[in-house]
Amino acid sequence: MNIGIFTDTYYPEVNGVANSAYELKKALERQGHVVYVFTVSNPEAAPYGEKGVYRINSIPLPMIKELRVGFALSKVWKRRIEALHLDVIHTQTEFVMGHLGRKLADWLGIPHIHTYHTIYEDYLSYLHMPDKQCFRKFAQRFSQICCNRADEIIVPTYKVRDLLKQYGVKREVHVIPTGISLEKFAKPDKRRVNELRLQLGIPDNRLVLLYVGRLSSEKNISELLTYLHKTENKEETVLLLVGDGPEREALERQVKELQMESRVIFAGMVPFDNIEDYYALGDIFVSGSTSETQGLTYIEALAAGLPLLVRRDACLKKVLREYENGIDYVDERMFQQGLQFLSTCLKQNMQKRVVRESVAGLGTEEFAKQVEALYCNSMQKQDVKRNEENNGRIHAA
Repeated sequence: MNIGIFTDTYYPEVNGVANSAYELKKALERQGHVVYVFTVSNPEAAPYGEKGVYRINSIPLPMIKELRVGFALSKVWKRRIEALHLDVIHTQTEFVMGHLGRKLADWLGIPHIHTYHTIYEDYLSYLHMPDKQCFRKFAQRFSQICCNRADEIIVPTYKVRDLLKQYGVKREVHVIPTGISLEKFAKPDKRRVNELRLQLGIPDNRLVLLYVGRLSSEKNISELLTYLHKTENKEETVLLLVGDGPEREALERQVKELQMESRVIFAGMVPFDNIEDYYALGDIFVSGSTSETQGLTYIEALAAGLPLLVRRDACLKKVLREYENGIDYVDERMFQQGLQFLSTCLKQNMQKRVVRESVAGLGTEEFAKQVEALYCNSMQKQDVKRNEENNGRIHAA
């Protein structure tokens, strides 16, 4: 099968959508398919590029500098893509590359599969406007229109499926959790981990709470700092923040105001190639976010053997097993109780094997197999529809 993946973000960018598209391409190729990725240019991408990856010119997005907006002319790409003889197009975005993918799928007469990754109404904080409710309605309507234009919809969790139904999406919505390379997170480089511990100044015999992701308002990291400031045995706990984003300066100011400089470490953005070494620095994975569609970092943490201490959210259904691989919370009291329980379990040698096994079914191969089955099913539906149309023309003649 020849597959075209259209995405506005891709490796070496570090985020859930980029990782999902990257892992899907590799897994589908291992299954024997030919996969082409159409994405935006990136100055950090290797000069020689990745086989099967086509990049269009782009510029940084004004509101979110780490994201880029491409300028794609469908007429220019029509002939190039026609020559690839694609069987299916899979879009990973509602914007430029997604629009291009949808138009080309219509033109080529092939199935258009779309994965809905982002709940846009959770990003209202980026808009400086008095009537944010107006934007919320626009985001919902925009999502509805984009999804209804596809043949099939993929979402990573039931939380997102239910939300799209509320938006008025009529297309069939398939819940297929994004898979990750489980082996990658189970095998960190021990030498590198020790070096990172020294470089970052993580004291020995400290409980390390780890957060991996964007430093942005929707991730609710400020609340984590407030809760951590009030913990008992303060000097025994360190918070390691891996990632970067628009809230970093504000968070650094908060750390100074709370006089927590010795307890909070900003590691900055790190390459995905060795992210498993940073997970190996942590003891407990923490997050205050309720904006995740799936929360790949939660699964990565579990694959690395880290129990979760995270805000309660519907995306964790079938992932979080209370008091087995982690604890969720809804307020400060529950956070403090969860932290005390998990730290006690770790001191009593909580088995990482049990935590890792809780995500055993979320590997990339299972993910790719389910997506492949959907591609085949959609192609069969289109063949049936095409045959019915042809028969109708014959009878009409």
